[in-house]
Order: sequence, then C-alpha cells, then structure tokens
Amino acid sequence: MHSCQQVIDALGEYLDGDLSLEDTQVFERHMRDCPPCNAFFKTYRKSGDIAREVLCKREVPQELQDRVQAFLKDRLGLNK
Repeated sequence: MHSCQQVIDALGEYLDGDLSLEDTQVFERHMRDCPPCNAFFKTYRKSGDIAREVLCKREVPQELQDRVQAFLKDRLGLNK
C-alpha cells in the first residue's frame, strides 16, 4: 500500500507531465478502469484549479508571502 504522500506525489508528476510514457499509459488505463480512483483524481485536479482561480482574484497579504517564503527557504535549507 502506498502512503498518501506517495499518491499525491504521483498525481503531481502525472499532471506536470513528468511520468514516463509507459507510466502515463498505465496511469490513464487505470483511471479508465477504476471509477473510484477516477473520481478522486477529478476532485484532486479540480481543487487545484479552484485554488489557483481564487488566488488570482485576491491579493495575498505581504506578511503571508514573507512567512511562506521564509518557511520554504528554511525547509529547503537555503538560509545556511
């Protein structure tokens, strides 16, 4: 069984076009044959679309931008 993070990473790789041709074909075949996975994937993709749409229509406060940037720098080890 895969962890939630592995599933999300794989979905992201598919959406970003980073899977090999063979893995993409296997993924798409599974989606055609598995209604529960297909429903989850559609919801996952739609949630990203909605988030991007909302963020495009709203200004992100500078404090939030600064905190997220600091968090990512710290997480990626760029502050050292």
